[in-house]
Amino acid sequence: MRPLRPLLLAVVAPFALQACAAPMVAGTASAETAAATMPAARHVALPVAGRTLDLSVFDAVGEPAGAIFLSHGAGSSPEKLLPLVGALQKAGFVVLAPLHRDSLAIPEAEREDIRAAFMSRTADLQAVSAYAAAQYPELPLAGVGHSYGSLIALMGGGALDSMLHARVPAMKAVVRFSSPGPIPGLTGNPGAYDTVAVPTLTISGPRDVAQPFAGDPAVQIAQFDALPAGEHTLLLVDGSDHSFVYGGEDGYDEAIALVTRFLRAKLAGDAQAAEEFARARSGERIEIRRR
Repeated sequence: MRPLRPLLLAVVAPFALQACAAPMVAGTASAETAAATMPAARHVALPVAGRTLDLSVFDAVGEPAGAIFLSHGAGSSPEKLLPLVGALQKAGFVVLAPLHRDSLAIPEAEREDIRAAFMSRTADLQAVSAYAAAQYPELPLAGVGHSYGSLIALMGGGALDSMLHARVPAMKAVVRFSSPGPIPGLTGNPGAYDTVAVPTLTISGPRDVAQPFAGDPAVQIAQFDALPAGEHTLLLVDGSDHSFVYGGEDGYDEAIALVTRFLRAKLAGDAQAAEEFARARSGERIEIRRR
């Protein structure tokens, strides 16, 4: 892995990443059901830059087809994403979900604010990717993230690489649930996404806002349009908001089915999943844009 450039602190320090702090929602019925029926995670204490990272490892159901680096939103945790984790497991993926330093599940005295957590999250990306390569060398890797986590996952796919050198060469695809918006000095810079080198799938909706950098839902589409030419797909789920990833909203199951087909196509070379994903068209609930 290439080291981050020393200017990282200078770039991040002036800008609080408040846009990434998606509103936390109470556990939905679907999340509670998933938690009750889903296999418990194995917890790995992963050494990262002089500290210990709590890594939740969720085994695939059946023969594993790939590994997923799953990055939660600001203040959130892997447990908030259990409905998504369960779907990924059933689709044949090992899910590797770090508890980032800004999570509210971490004691306040040890917790980082979301600005400082940019550096530790980037280190988490590198450490978990290295763990995946060592523990699952035969499995292809993808990144999946929500809000703040969507930026971290996309960095694994090449975003901001000319500035930060955080690209994970093994990462073959990225799924983004929402975006933190154009952050000044980072994703707000022209060409910030020009180095994205993998196919992406973005999920957003007409109420998908997060202050202060994504206060207009149109920002989500603009962030998608900023991706370079390649295999990029946007799902606009009618009525969804920034907390859509947690489950319980209309259109969730339909969107997750497209997510798993995308990942099976890109990671496992699943021809049927690739055909089904390519054939998918906009419907009453979900608008599909490709570019």
